[in-house]
Amino acid sequence: MDGSDHLGKPVSTAPSEKSLQRVARCFDAKGRLQRWPSKRSDQLLVLWVVWWQLPDQQMTEMELSQLLRSWHDFEDYALIRRELIDLELMRRTPDGGIYRKSRREMPQDAERLAAQFG
Repeated sequence: MDGSDHLGKPVSTAPSEKSLQRVARCFDAKGRLQRWPSKRSDQLLVLWVVWWQLPDQQMTEMELSQLLRSWHDFEDYALIRRELIDLELMRRTPDGGIYRKSRREMPQDAERLAAQFG
């Protein structure tokens, strides 16, 4: 990725280590989300890490919600689920019954962040 697109937003190809560390503090050492960041750019990085953690399989809304609740201590798992859909990191059937991880290329900054947990 050349840095020209990050879910429709321009990004730097070399985010500062300071900004990655700020976002990393939203997670515990095992990669469990502890808090939702206030900056939108940080939220996008968090969502990429969550996407990276998801299995590549179909699941129901209940299964996805249970998975997100079990992986993350951040209470609003529905927010995460909605954001993943809105940003097209996940897709769902028209009736909303089945969810599946979208095939996407992770931005370099998100890869660097995810590597800290993985």
